[in-house]
Amino acid sequence: MDDAFEVRRRTGMFTLLAVLCLALAAGFGWLAYDREEYVLAVPAILLAGVGLSHLRGVGDWRTPLFVADDHGIRLRAEQGWVGLLWSELGEIRVERREGLIHDPRIKVVSSDGQRFYTSPLGFATNVSPGEAEVQLAQRRPAAAY
Repeated sequence: MDDAFEVRRRTGMFTLLAVLCLALAAGFGWLAYDREEYVLAVPAILLAGVGLSHLRGVGDWRTPLFVADDHGIRLRAEQGWVGLLWSELGEIRVERREGLIHDPRIKVVSSDGQRFYTSPLGFATNVSPGEAEVQLAQRRPAAAY
């Protein structure tokens, strides 16, 4: 396989949510100022915070969250990137949504079982869990162990 499998954020969704939150924050801010009811500043501040946090998802639109190719996988971790060859992987699986709390994700466990990494899937990304399962299953058997 020549093409790498990539999981990316849906930047359009993050942009839309950021713009909507910031517009609502501006509306509440204007109402608080115009009506002199400063309790309306609380939702303005909260919505502005949510809107600004969604801009973070827009800022790295060119950078994938997860990449799998013939050599192995690379994914974004807390402090940077992690790369593992297929021979260094103990297990890689797609975990489905669990209730409302745990979103679907790709879980990678090192061959020694001491380290594990996750990458998000689902609504906020361009890949469904089913597609991820198929793509990863195609790549891992083709890799040299």
